[in-house]
Amino acid sequence: MIYYGLLAFFALEYIRPGSYLPALNALHLNTLVPALICAKTFLGEAPVTTQDALADKNTKRIGTLIALILLSVLTADVTEYAYNKFIAVIGYVLVFWVINKQIVDIRQLKGIFKALVLVHVVIGALTPEMFTSGQRTYIASGSFLGDGNDFALSVNIAVPMCLFLLTNETKKRQKLFWGAALLFLVFAIVATQSRGGTLALVAVGLYYWAKSNRKGITALMGLLAIAVVFALAPSGYFERMHNVANTEEGSAQGRIQAWSAGLRMAADHPLLGVGAGHFFMVYGSRYGKEGAPWQNAHSIYFQILAELGIPGILTLLWCIFGNLLENRKVLHEIRARDPDGSVLTAQLLASTSAAMIAFAAGGAFLSAVYYPHIFMVAAVMTASRRIALRQAEHAAGATAPVPAASHITIHPALRRRPKLAMGETGENKTAGGRRPGGGALKPV
Repeated sequence: MIYYGLLAFFALEYIRPGSYLPALNALHLNTLVPALICAKTFLGEAPVTTQDALADKNTKRIGTLIALILLSVLTADVTEYAYNKFIAVIGYVLVFWVINKQIVDIRQLKGIFKALVLVHVVIGALTPEMFTSGQRTYIASGSFLGDGNDFALSVNIAVPMCLFLLTNETKKRQKLFWGAALLFLVFAIVATQSRGGTLALVAVGLYYWAKSNRKGITALMGLLAIAVVFALAPSGYFERMHNVANTEEGSAQGRIQAWSAGLRMAADHPLLGVGAGHFFMVYGSRYGKEGAPWQNAHSIYFQILAELGIPGILTLLWCIFGNLLENRKVLHEIRARDPDGSVLTAQLLASTSAAMIAFAAGGAFLSAVYYPHIFMVAAVMTASRRIALRQAEHAAGATAPVPAASHITIHPALRRRPKLAMGETGENKTAGGRRPGGGALKPV
């Protein structure tokens, strides 16, 4: 129930079926499904103990972020604005907690990757004019995906997950499917004509090139992707890319003004910021030029700095760079212990690191702090490290946690399972084949 509920959450939250079939809104599935899986996780047993889940650094990072948002409800000028942001993200925090507690198997994590890839493919299929009109198109799915720039950011986060699925499938049909999905996602980013989305895609490509042991082949794949872009991109895409460094262009000027205002907001309110969800209002009333329209921060960094102060920006940077460093640390330790068996682990950790890089790069041009991305990426990074450490313990027959990642602890039931290959799901089952606490987790 819980695992399939998680997959349903991604479909409901990203695609928003009620945007296409309004009658579905009466069922309140977007609220009901997350509530059920969270309740089941809180009330039942889970593969990861609560103590271990709380000890994870991502739990502390996400907890700090939600605490800062809650504090702004008490201190902001307009309580309703801050409260609305708190309500918007509390569901994402709960889903983060469910993933933290429940996902301990590579096939479960691959199922989440598949869900995140497929929801973007479905959204693209439901918006064919994005590919055919040659114009920037409104996306009907989701409050955080309505703008082409927002959609491009979300797709960029899914691209590394799709690449992982492609490189780790053995069946030809599945490889063809995920290869086609990867091309579709790249083309979708191009079709949005998003400059920030393109820069995020470049950042992901450079990361993979830097990590690759076969840089020539990786560069060739990148050139092929560029060739596809040049062959299929609308003319408007090239016009926008031509202006990417033009600071005199209208939207660039708007961003520069917003970023400058964000710095002034932080200087005036360094400890608490102006309040969650307050940037556009404070900009229009106090910090923007006279007569200028109200606008958003156009950057996760300036948004969180202005709205949640210095503690907010430090928490965001802690989440981004802390996760990247922890992935690298875990990978180095695993390679030292199991050089021959670390290829899949390296690919898994690289995919989640690339997803975080996509968020960090693309988010530099979007007000995406309260979108689900940071919560979901942090969750899959926690799960990927746990799976990698578990695999290393099985390979080495260890009885103790991996020293280089001592902040990550493993449930005793998951330790010392010799000959259990990465991807098998024999843990925590009774004779009847069900897990303790209801057996909710079933891999796809």
